[in-house]
Amino acid sequence: MNFIELFNMVAVVARPAHAGETHATSMDEKLADIGIDSLDGLVMMMYLCELYGIPDDDETKGWHPETVQQVYDLLMSRKTKEPASVEEAREAIK
Repeated sequence: MNFIELFNMVAVVARPAHAGETHATSMDEKLADIGIDSLDGLVMMMYLCELYGIPDDDETKGWHPETVQQVYDLLMSRKTKEPASVEEAREAIK
């Protein structure tokens, strides 16, 4: 599965309806540069942790990734499951 596609889908779900849609195009993009503020990032991480089966514990509360790659690395280091597709993930977080 393409992580950037998944990341962008979760960003659209997590961000307020009035927010402009700016999508990540590479793993090196900084979250701030694509309009992901701290609240958007928190909501996104809640969804992503759910999708990847990562428990909500003290360790995840300290996550403050700055790039898409850092989000990916954090998820991969603790995942217990993985969505089969972006479509499956979209259904899971509706």
